[in-house]
Amino acid sequence: MKKLKAIVLAAAAVTGLTVAATPAQASTCEAGGGGLYICEYGVTKHALPGGQKEQFIVGTDNAMWTRYTTNGQWGGWWSLGGSVKSKISVQERPDPDHPYAITVYATGQWDKAWGRTRMAPGQEWSPYDCLKCPE
Repeated sequence: MKKLKAIVLAAAAVTGLTVAATPAQASTCEAGGGGLYICEYGVTKHALPGGQKEQFIVGTDNAMWTRYTTNGQWGGWWSLGGSVKSKISVQERPDPDHPYAITVYATGQWDKAWGRTRMAPGQEWSPYDCLKCPE
């Protein structure tokens, strides 16, 4: 019984931290396809060279989420994780061998910019990398 009580208290504490990380008075918006996001951070839209589109949002769980089009149809949302505290920025990484390469950035832990890179739609993302973080 003590273990169960400890688990419930731990879950309540984690839930409280998640809510506290959301901006004060944050409102929730719908991004299409069932994607809910923190309105204050908006939807970051990005066009790919082949005419495909992609979107990035900060979900109500404070994680970064993305989706993209294939043959003009939007795919489902999937999480890139993280603990995001800002609008998401996209930086293209032009490279003749990887014309679709991008890095997405947002403010996260320690109020520092964190980024993940992807070489092409549908490919794996790099782990999060902190910019100018203490070693």
